[in-house]
Amino acid sequence: MSFIPLNQEEGKLVRLLTTSATTFTRYNAVKFTSGYAAAAASGDNQVDYIAMESKTSATGNGADTILCLKVDPSQRFQCDCSTTLVQATHCGNRYDISAAGTIDLAATTDKIFLLEKIVSTTVAEGYFQQAIA
Repeated sequence: MSFIPLNQEEGKLVRLLTTSATTFTRYNAVKFTSGYAAAAASGDNQVDYIAMESKTSATGNGADTILCLKVDPSQRFQCDCSTTLVQATHCGNRYDISAAGTIDLAATTDKIFLLEKIVSTTVAEGYFQQAIA
């Protein structure tokens, strides 16, 4: 499932130059690496964009583009979580990403996603925020 936008998508789509031969998956998190868009990964402390298409970029940095949604703190997302959610334990807390499309409920170093609502046992809704030390 990854990070599916639930509100305020209008006017926030942009095309970004990509890193060489990178696989992007629709609705996964995107970051910048040396000035080019790259798929986010576990341990990243910032998510600025969500890929709006799936593709593998061409060889050579900047040789291709990817359509992305610019993320801001007012946008709500539905996302996959790494383990079973518990209302009293997880709602209202901030977590890290464990991959380009998953929230890691065991990691709270970067705290970039505020989990607000449980949708099912491993799906939640919430917001991306700046890293909080």
